[in-house]
Amino acid sequence: MRLDAAGKACPIPVIMAKKELDNGTQSLEIIVDGQTQIDNLERLGNTYGRPISTSPNGDKFLVSFADGDGKIPEAANSFKDDSYAVFFNKAAVGSGDAELGLNLAKMAIYTLSESENIPTYVLFMNDGVKLTTGIEPQIIDNLNTLIEKGAKVLVCGTCLNFFGIKDDCKIGTVSNMFDILGAMQDVSKVITL
Repeated sequence: MRLDAAGKACPIPVIMAKKELDNGTQSLEIIVDGQTQIDNLERLGNTYGRPISTSPNGDKFLVSFADGDGKIPEAANSFKDDSYAVFFNKAAVGSGDAELGLNLAKMAIYTLSESENIPTYVLFMNDGVKLTTGIEPQIIDNLNTLIEKGAKVLVCGTCLNFFGIKDDCKIGTVSNMFDILGAMQDVSKVITL
């Protein structure tokens, strides 16, 4: 089956492909515009145990999923009772003074990196993506520590593009709404700071 997702913004190509993967579709191909969609589809394919291959298709790209056994892997529907995500939708903690809020965000990420109970995910959306650009080098260092301990850091690509800072993102996986909401659904609780 070939899907045409050319011109469709993320996460639409991922949603289109996931629907077919959930239905056990074999010989799945999807046409996309560029590397962001390819990266997002690669993560989806890996979750399903169906790695992708990519080839040029005119000025677009054809992403092909390896055939699978028709079963949805447990990783695609996992739920962990003790898991949690931390969600930053602002480049600060709280809604008061901006400088204080940034310092609180820095200390929150430091505290998480020093914890024995690290989050499964650290998620950045809206103004929160600015925290991944190195405005505070300690934040990048502490997010690296969290990644080394097994946390996944997802950063909204649409948000980075909106603020014109995609090239400034220094940490994490540039992701999309589908993956970020999926991460929130994958854990038992989400802490918004």
